[in-house]
Amino acid sequence: MNTQNHQLAARRVVNYWKHRNKVFGEDYTLPLTLSGAMKSHIQSLYDGFLNLLPLKDNFGRAIIFSDPIKLAPARFDNQVRVWWYLVHVAMNDDVARRNGFIIISNARSTTLNNFDAKTTAAICTSGDRFFPIRWRQTHCCHTNPVFPLVAAMVKSVLSKEQRETFVLHNGNCEQVLESFREEGIPKECLPTDLGGSIIVSPERFVRERLTVEGCFKSEESDNASQLCVRSTENAMGSTVDVVMQVPEKKPFDHTLKTAKKKASTATKQSVQPGRPGDPRMNAAVQAKLEDPDLPLLEALAAGGFVFEDINKPGVKSSEVRDKDGVTVYQRRNQLLRRLRKERKRSQI
Repeated sequence: MNTQNHQLAARRVVNYWKHRNKVFGEDYTLPLTLSGAMKSHIQSLYDGFLNLLPLKDNFGRAIIFSDPIKLAPARFDNQVRVWWYLVHVAMNDDVARRNGFIIISNARSTTLNNFDAKTTAAICTSGDRFFPIRWRQTHCCHTNPVFPLVAAMVKSVLSKEQRETFVLHNGNCEQVLESFREEGIPKECLPTDLGGSIIVSPERFVRERLTVEGCFKSEESDNASQLCVRSTENAMGSTVDVVMQVPEKKPFDHTLKTAKKKASTATKQSVQPGRPGDPRMNAAVQAKLEDPDLPLLEALAAGGFVFEDINKPGVKSSEVRDKDGVTVYQRRNQLLRRLRKERKRSQI
């Protein structure tokens, strides 16, 4: 049974990289960040067709909001890359990675010009078959006479599970909000276009991502040649980790830069939180080495780091800090660097 599980997970990873290559071309091995594989496609985020909302629903699921009326027909092709990027951003959140994500689509005032069969097929197939985060539900609201014309095509590219979890919300604004609430999606989690409380701003989202990704840029860059895909619920219902090697790029030589800083950082290492001299980080490293499957956040917690707001509603993962004021992303970055050093040391 375990062999079969690993084979299924391995095939999923192969398909993941095959389609990532198809979507991003020669940039497919770069980190999926705004300075990596998305560096030439940032403008596509500003279209506002696809948006990752800042709050999760009552079940801890990330919410991707689709607003087709905002997209010009000539720009559909770029949205598949945006889709891949937003799903990967959602996976950075430990809670969302466990609970999955949902899609909410606003069909109000749409026409056939706001629908593209190729883009829809690419989004639906990748979202259900390649990513290590589960697509839980699809919610479509304020459908109009155009919907029956495209419904058959949409259903043809949806998997059986996607079809079974497709939910329609129609009626006036209050009726739609009540319908969402019954599905565990309160008004506070919905955009203002649907009568909710969230102001969708692609510009603000891009600014925040540039800030967040700057915090762990080194982590993404160092891991550009390796992706660890966690299939939270594969076809056999078990958890499997598969590491897929991708073409390596020659790293920049930091030897001279490191040598210049060594003297000035030596005295600081023992007092700055998270450095090798920090007993909490030492314990976190040991916990991760003893149990390689242990999530990074749990390893940090085992070491004694406390992130009080990590599961607090309305608080973004990028804003969570420990009692020393260090962000959770920086702590994960520190732990990854320590783990790499330990593994290199063991190979000498």
